[in-house]
Amino acid sequence: MYLKQLSPDDKEDIYNMLQRIGKEENEFTNAVNGMTFEEYKHWLIKMDKWSRGQELEPDYVPQTTYWLYDGDSPVGYGKIRNGLNDVSRIRGGNIGYAIDPTKRGRGYGTVLMQKLIEIAKKEGIKERLATVQKYNYASKHVIEKCGGKLLYETDLRWYFEL
Repeated sequence: MYLKQLSPDDKEDIYNMLQRIGKEENEFTNAVNGMTFEEYKHWLIKMDKWSRGQELEPDYVPQTTYWLYDGDSPVGYGKIRNGLNDVSRIRGGNIGYAIDPTKRGRGYGTVLMQKLIEIAKKEGIKERLATVQKYNYASKHVIEKCGGKLLYETDLRWYFEL
């Protein structure tokens, strides 16, 4: 298994996977769900620019997207924000992931989260935070398995240092 950084040249295999992942599953936003293929191609260009800190939305920080492949097939994806702001400290953190619903329950989430944490460390991102809604025990387990330390919790979420 390996990660591949998002590229404006990404093909239909990624697009098809993103159509299977909900628009917002467990607070992980997948803007591509419901887009046409042409809209997806424009989104790829926009996300590539965001990874370089270009043309960011107000109050956004640079964010890089990675695809997890098992052989030739994409099975999930993750995002790393290069920093945290007031919004992401409360909801989302700066490392998150989603797995194709047809591939869940096979350990891909753990592999993906481990690889994202490794990249964040290599890039010198000192503060690494993941937030998990209290009903999402699968993600809580993945984060704990990857060495996440519970910082605190609210009625709605657990907050983990990675």
